[in-house]
Parts: sequence; C-alpha cells; structure tokens
Amino acid sequence: MLRPGITRERLAGLCVLGAVLFSPAFISLFDRGADVTLFGVPVLLIYIFGIWAGLIAIAAVLVIRRQMDLKDDHDTREE
Repeated sequence: MLRPGITRERLAGLCVLGAVLFSPAFISLFDRGADVTLFGVPVLLIYIFGIWAGLIAIAAVLVIRRQMDLKDDHDTREE
C-alpha cells in the first residue's frame, strides 16, 4: 500500500514537469520552423503533442494505480 498523499505529490510533480517542458526555453529548442520535419510534420508539433499525450498517459497510470491500491486495500480489510 502506498502512503497517503503520495499520488497527490506525484501529480503535483507531474504538473511542475509539464510546466517546465512547456516553458519557452524548451519549446525554443524544437522551434526550427517548417523546414525541419519528421514524416512531413514540423518537429515543434510532434514535441508539443508528444509531451501533452505523455503527461496525460502518466497521470492516467498514477490515478488508475491508486484506485487499484485502494480497491485491494478495501478487499483485504473485508477478509
């Protein structure tokens, strides 16, 4: 069982990571104009949507894992 509040702390850390990854300093690393593409898509778009999808996936894993831990803990107490 995870200690209480660990999921909240991890989600807060994920928000901070998202803010850093979407900061102008990081975005400027990938802003190379329409000349630099990957499979015809500008690298900046791949970076932005890739980070966005990654943050959502990590948040979903954290929340689902927490729900499963709570369910397992509830089932163990009933026995």
